[in-house]
Amino acid sequence: MLTRQKRRVLFYISISAFAVLLVPVLLYSLGYGITDGFKISKTGGVFIQSSVSGAKISDGSKIKYTSLLGYSALIKNLLPGSYKVTVENDGYWTWEKTLQVSAETVTSRNALLIPKNPAGQNLGTSSPETNTKKPPFQGIKKYWQLSSGDFLILGDDKKFYINKDLPAGKAGPLGAGSFSEEVLALLTKSKNTAFIDGDQRIIFWENRNIDSLWIGKENRRPEWQTENEIKIFTSPPGTSVRQVFEYPGWPDYLLISTQNGVFALEMDSSGGPASPSPPRFPLRLGEASGEAGASLGGQNIFPLYKGKMPEIISIESGKLIIKDDDNFVELEIP
Repeated sequence: MLTRQKRRVLFYISISAFAVLLVPVLLYSLGYGITDGFKISKTGGVFIQSSVSGAKISDGSKIKYTSLLGYSALIKNLLPGSYKVTVENDGYWTWEKTLQVSAETVTSRNALLIPKNPAGQNLGTSSPETNTKKPPFQGIKKYWQLSSGDFLILGDDKKFYINKDLPAGKAGPLGAGSFSEEVLALLTKSKNTAFIDGDQRIIFWENRNIDSLWIGKENRRPEWQTENEIKIFTSPPGTSVRQVFEYPGWPDYLLISTQNGVFALEMDSSGGPASPSPPRFPLRLGEASGEAGASLGGQNIFPLYKGKMPEIISIESGKLIIKDDDNFVELEIP
């Protein structure tokens, strides 16, 4: 039988325990956490936009799943620091990246999941019909299709035009026709160039290297990009980048073709140290398919197709048409 004294002691112990437990609960609800050094700190979060629903998002301790409708997930109440975030789903390559979380800030990334075995079919040797457009003009040295559907054209006279009639550049019309001298010089001297992300970014590549120049408004530049001109990718020795396209619907990603492979490449190389030597691919770039994807420190690259010398012919309506060894192949892409 408990005496009055014992009941009093138990009462005060209960009150003390409640108070001890109440403090972290209140801190958590108010967006605070306790660090390893027992210091109170504001927390942040990680927001992931994926390409599939039900994908498992993990930061090493917490697990969330992407929503059915928005294909997104938010991990909240993370103390400031580095977190290795993985995005997984059955039948897809695993996306992973080390992200920095700051107090009162949500770090967001787009995680494109690529199927390990994309659905596709062999179209035979006859060239399929595509919606690829070319400018119907004469005297063209180079041309670029803009997001508006217009063409930026470099004529044989070394002048730039919009659809071969309106002059482009500082004296050109507002909107698609206004390009800085820096942009026009880059388009003139670079061997391979393309406008992507609603004409806010120029991709230029040659041999093993892919680089990028952001030409849109600075406040619209992606969170992961800290400077306007950046190096996107360098392929391993003995390989080269043959083609580069924007991945449809995912402006942070590219489709690239190499000697014998087609890959989905994430442009964001943050989240890991740059590799000073050839990346240690579980599969060699452009040489294997069906074994593993890879993360170059913090940059994800995934195989879509293995062949002899694949050439991307068309990208439209979630389908990728590839010409390889006189055959045409159609792949479904997310």
